[in-house]
Amino acid sequence: MNFLKKWLRWQLRYFASTLIPVGLIILFGMLAVSFWPAFAWGSTAIFAVIVFGVTFWLV
Repeated sequence: MNFLKKWLRWQLRYFASTLIPVGLIILFGMLAVSFWPAFAWGSTAIFAVIVFGVTFWLV
């Protein structure tokens, strides 16, 4: 049972530290292209750096 708890905790940590930030960056990029086409690349890059920074700080 202890192994299952550790494995599940590791899976949730992996999910929280990789898939959620990537999804947020893709979503922000899609919104940036829709609303600010001229600034989409730069704003998405800045957002990605911030999201990865916050992710590594939290996890």
